[in-house]
Amino acid sequence: MVTTTFCRICEAHCGLLVTTEGDRVTQVRPDREHPVSRGYVCGKGTGAGSVHHDPARLDHPLERIDGSYRRISWSEALQKIGTRVRALRKTHGDRSIAMYTGNPTFFNAGATLWSSAFLEALGSPNLFASHSVDLNNKFHVATAMYGRSLVQPVPDLARCRYFVCIGSNPFVSQMSVVHQPHALQTLKAIEARGGRVVVIDPRRTETAERVGEHLAIRPGTDAVLLLGMLHTLVDDGLAPEVVRQVNAVAEGLETLCDAARAWPADRAASITGIDAQRIRSLARDLRDADGGALYMSTGVNQGPFGSIAAWLVQALHVVTQQLDRAGGSLVPKGAFPALQLASWLGLGGFDAHRTREGQHHRVAGAFPVGALADEIRSPAPDRIRALFVCAGNPVRSAAGRLDEALEELDLLVGIDLYPNDTTAKADFLLPATDMLERSDFALAHTLLQPEPHAQFTEAVVSPKAERREEWRIFKDLAVACGAPVWSPTLCGIGARLPLHPDRLIAGLLRWGGHTTHRALLKEPRGVALPATEPGSFLGRRVPRGKVNLAPDDVVADLDRLEATIEEWTTDGLRLIGRRHRKRHNSWLPRESRSALGALWVHPDDAARLGLAEGEEVVVRGASHAIKIVVAITDAMRQGVVSLPYGGPKGLDLNRLMPPMMEPVSGQAVFNGHPVTIERA
Repeated sequence: MVTTTFCRICEAHCGLLVTTEGDRVTQVRPDREHPVSRGYVCGKGTGAGSVHHDPARLDHPLERIDGSYRRISWSEALQKIGTRVRALRKTHGDRSIAMYTGNPTFFNAGATLWSSAFLEALGSPNLFASHSVDLNNKFHVATAMYGRSLVQPVPDLARCRYFVCIGSNPFVSQMSVVHQPHALQTLKAIEARGGRVVVIDPRRTETAERVGEHLAIRPGTDAVLLLGMLHTLVDDGLAPEVVRQVNAVAEGLETLCDAARAWPADRAASITGIDAQRIRSLARDLRDADGGALYMSTGVNQGPFGSIAAWLVQALHVVTQQLDRAGGSLVPKGAFPALQLASWLGLGGFDAHRTREGQHHRVAGAFPVGALADEIRSPAPDRIRALFVCAGNPVRSAAGRLDEALEELDLLVGIDLYPNDTTAKADFLLPATDMLERSDFALAHTLLQPEPHAQFTEAVVSPKAERREEWRIFKDLAVACGAPVWSPTLCGIGARLPLHPDRLIAGLLRWGGHTTHRALLKEPRGVALPATEPGSFLGRRVPRGKVNLAPDDVVADLDRLEATIEEWTTDGLRLIGRRHRKRHNSWLPRESRSALGALWVHPDDAARLGLAEGEEVVVRGASHAIKIVVAITDAMRQGVVSLPYGGPKGLDLNRLMPPMMEPVSGQAVFNGHPVTIERA
C-alpha cells in the first residue's frame, strides 16, 4: 500500500510517498506529483521509516526506580506524575512547574496546541522553547515592529530578481521560517532568469559553492554591514515620494535614519571585512531591484547582535519599498486568518511575565532556555521544581550547565521518541509518536509559504506498542495534575475538552473559507490557496496598525554594539557552527552517535599554527575543551574555524560557548566567540 503524506522535519514540508506492508514501513520516497515540493526531499525525510522501526525507540512508559527504569502502565504513570505535580503545586505554587518544548513540537499540530494548553491550565508561565536557541531575535523584532511574532515576511522567490542570503546555508538546511522545498534549485532559478544571488557568510558554504556571489564577512558583524547599507541609502537621500509613502504605513523613519548616521560604509568595511564599495552596491542594488529581498538566518540569529540585524533587515525592506512588493518580501494570509485569531487570543505579543532571575521576558510565548538553569537554582520559594521536556534535548542544544541544574529538580518527565542527554535521569519517560503515526496539518507554518498551499495527512500507520500522540498525553496529564475544569484561557479549556486536533483544524479551515478538512481528505496532496497579493499587508493587515521602524529596546542596543563591537573583531580565531545535510542536530540520538566530523581551518591559519590535515588538536573555549581532527580548507575565512552542531556527547560545539544571551531577545549567542587551538 502506498500512502501520500508530507515530511514534518523542517518548514519545507516536502511531499512523501510511504509504502507499507501491514504495519511495516518498507519504503519512504519523494512524491514527484506533489504540487509544491515536486519530487524533492532530503535524506532526513526519507529516513522516517527507520525512525519508526528503530529498536532504540521508547515504546512503553518507564519509571526510574533506584537508578534504573522499569516498565509501567500509562494509567500508573499518569497517576504517579499527577500526584507529585499536585503536591508541588500545593506546597510551592503553580510556578514551580515548567516545560521545555523542542523544535519537533512545532511540526506537530497537536503537540503545539496541547503542550501550551497543559501548562496554561496549570497556571504556570514557565514555558521554555527551542526557538530561543536559533530564532528568538526574529520573533522579538516581529512583535516590536509589527505587533505579533507570527509576522515573518517571506521572500517572493518565484519573482525575486535580487536575493541576498546572510548567515544561511539553504543547500544543507533549506530555509528556516520559510516554507520552501528545494531551496537551492529555487535560488538557481533566480539567476537563470537574469537575477542575482549574493551569499554572505564567514565560510564559502555548500550553497555559495553552487549559486551566486560569496562575500566572506567577519563573524558577529552582520548588523554593522546592514547599518552600512542603511547609511548608504540615507546618505544618497530618500526621495520625497518614498518618504511620504513610508510614513503612510510606518512610524519612526527619522529615528531609523538617525541610527545609521554613525555607520558609513567605510567604517562598516573596516569592521566587517567587506569592501566599502560592495556595501554601498548591496544597498543600492536592493533599492533599485525590480523585486529584491534580504534573508538572514541562524548564523546571524546566533550572533551577538541578532536583534539589531533582524530589525535592520525588515527596516531596509520598508525603506527600499521591497516589503509587500512582488519579488520582494510578502506576508501570506495562510489557510485561515491566523493573525486575526492571534490578536483576538492575545497570542504572539508581549506580556508581563518575567523570569525570577534576570527578569527575562517571554518571546513568542516562551522564556529563553538560557535562563532555565537559573530558574531551577533560584532561591525563590516557587522556583522550578518539576520540568516536562517535550521532543527536545536542551542539555545538548543550549549553552551553559543545564545538566547540572537538572539534578536539583524534584521531578523530570520526558515525552519523546528516544531517551536523550536531557532525559537521561528523568523520573518518567513517556513514549510519543513519530510523524507517520499521527494525522497532521502544517498549523505553525501556514503563514510562511511563498507558494500558499494547504495539506492534511492522516496517520500512515498505527502507533507501535504503547506510543501515544502528544496532544492526548498532555490532555491526560492536565487532568492528572489537577488542572481546573474551567480555565480562564482558551488553551486551558482545550486541555480538558474531548476535542481531537483534527476537529479544531477543521473548524479553522472552514472559518478561513479557502478549503475544508473534508476537501483535504479527498486531495491528499493538498490544494492551492490564493496567491499572496502584493500590497495586501502594509496599511491593511499590520497587527499594530503601522510598522514601528524604531523599536525602543532595539535602537537602545546600538549603544552596546558601539561599545563592544571591537571585542568581536580582535585578532585570534573565532568559532562558528555548521550543519550536516544528513544529520538532525541533537534531537535524534542515533544520529548523534555518528562521527563528529572535523574542525575546519583556513590554510594560512593551519600554517601559522603548524597544523596538518587530519591532525588531532585541542580546541579550547570559554569553559570547555574538546579534541578533534583538523580539516584544512580555503572555504573558511582566515581567522575563522568551524565545528558542526550535534556531535557525540562531550564533543558538541555548544559546550565550548559561554552561557551568553543577546540582551534584547534572550537569544543564545553561539557564533563568533574566541577559541584557541593547540596540537594534541
